[in-house]
Amino acid sequence: MPEVPEHLVPTDGLTDSRIHFAGMDTHHNDSGATMRFDIFDDRGDFVGTFNIDVYATEKGTVDAMIANAYRKLTDMLRQWLYCADQTRQAYDNKGAK
Repeated sequence: MPEVPEHLVPTDGLTDSRIHFAGMDTHHNDSGATMRFDIFDDRGDFVGTFNIDVYATEKGTVDAMIANAYRKLTDMLRQWLYCADQTRQAYDNKGAK
């Protein structure tokens, strides 16, 4: 895994925003479910719900499906953070000229 640039290393207490597991809706035609994650800003105000579709693994437990949803969520957040940082750098570079 590549090293995390210093400016992207998490800082405890940076913000009070949060994401938490809000529930799941099973798919009636397959072995999957839509996992819901609620997002709150640093004031505690509800921002929205993010849905991730997952499917039963060989373990077949709900816990395994939730763990898989958190893995997917983490991958997505890391990608978004990377893209946001690249865009910020582009604007920083434009502003420095």
